Parts: sequence; C-alpha cells; structure tokens
Amino acid sequence: MLEQKQWQAFEKLAIALPPDELTRLLDGLCLSEYYAPLLVHYQQNGDSEMRRLVAAVYATFRAWEARSGAYARELSRQQVDGFTHYLTQAHALLTPPFAEPALQAQASARLVRVAMGLSEPELAQAAYEQCVVLQPRHLLAHLFYFNVLTPKWFGDEEVLEDFVTTAAGAAVRDLLQAMYLVELQLIVEDSTALAKADFKNTNQRRITDLLAKKPLTEDSLYAIYFDNYLACLSHNLGELARRDQFLQALRGQITVNPWAYFGLAPQAVRKLSPIVN
Repeated sequence: MLEQKQWQAFEKLAIALPPDELTRLLDGLCLSEYYAPLLVHYQQNGDSEMRRLVAAVYATFRAWEARSGAYARELSRQQVDGFTHYLTQAHALLTPPFAEPALQAQASARLVRVAMGLSEPELAQAAYEQCVVLQPRHLLAHLFYFNVLTPKWFGDEEVLEDFVTTAAGAAVRDLLQAMYLVELQLIVEDSTALAKADFKNTNQRRITDLLAKKPLTEDSLYAIYFDNYLACLSHNLGELARRDQFLQALRGQITVNPWAYFGLAPQAVRKLSPIVN
C-alpha cells in the first residue's frame, strides 16, 4: 500500500491489526534501511499519528545502529553522540499523547526501550505501566521492560524474578520465564562448573516445566520468541533433541537474540541441526 501511495488505507489497516501484528509490521518497515526511501516519501506526504509512530521506531533503530552492540566502556564519543541524538528524537516523537488507543499502546511500549537507552528507568516503568493498562498482554512492552530489569541495565536477579512471576497472562509468563533462565545462563556462562551446576540445581523445577512445553507452530510474534528462547535454553543445557524440535517449529525464523548473547548469528543457528535445513 505504501508503494501505491495508499496512505490512508495503509494507516486504517495498520491501526486495526492486533497488537503483536502491528509490532511486526513496524519492525519489518523500520528496523532496517531497506524501506527507508519509501518511508521518507510516506513522511513527506502528510501528517498523522501513524507517521509520528513510524518516525519514532525508525529513529530508535538508527540510535541502536549508531551505538552498536559494544559494551558501554568501549563506545566512542561519536557512537555515544549518535545514540543520544536519535534516542532524543524518538523520545520527542513518542511522548506526546496519541488519540488512537492502539497507537498509544504501541508508542508506550516503544518508549520503554528509548527510556532504557536514555538511562531513565522511572520513565521506562511509567511507559510500561501505561501500555499494559491499555493492553495487558502487550508482548513488546513485556520484552522491553524485561531488559530494563536485567542486571546489566537497571535491575537485579531478585527484581527480574519477581517480574517474570507476576506478569499478566500465563502465556506471557512462560516466555518471560524462559527469558529469565537464559539471562541467568548468560550470567554464569564464564563462571566455574560449580556455578553452572548450582544454576541448574536451583532452577531445576522451572527448567523441567519449560522443557515439557511443546513447540508453538502458529505464525505469531509470541511463538517466534517462545521457540527461539526455548531452543536456546535447551542448547545451553545440552538438551539437543529438544533444541532441534523448537528450531524445526521455527521454520528458519531465527531471532538475533538470545542467540547473539552466546556468539551465535542466525545463520549459525540454522546449521546447528540437519533437520532444520
């Protein structure tokens, strides 16, 4: 529709999408440079809440591209300045209220990540809470706020565990529990064998419950993240048969994270098992 300049039809369709499908649409359009020329033309031909949201998502993408995946202590002044510049743009676009509830929920979810990057955890919490009031099971809001609460950002293991235990919706909790275990695996990755054994013993019940789950085969954002995290968790535990079942269900839809935390690119993940290819 954007290519045919059907701006209003595009916006009407986007607003009517379920929350996770709107997330997928915006990610597909804005989280690369592929559609950048098309988006520039779209922005130049009108003013609307959808255009403001699209611009904010693209600015956030540009911010994290400018920053790169390096540790904070390794960033150059140019990287820090670029990161701050684009995040400030995104913040200015996301902060004014949106009249359309679906767009407001999406904007609030996106603001969680922007606030995290700007080192404003209170703003991130407020944005998360605003989103889940509108849409209690908004997946993106939960994913982004989980990151805010990790030890490498503004939380700790105790706060993170409380969040994944109390988050709304049993289905959302299953994914968050898997994310929590993978986060703990990352923490102990370079530790002693004793520390790794302690992680497994302490979390055995949670691990057993999650690995008993069946892979999700529907084409949904939740299923993609769930199967990726369960595959990664199984891989790190040496449960290779379970890993392959989750990878097979993904049909090649490998997310960058959590695999990148452990040095695996999507192409490498697809080669882990012959049944996936």
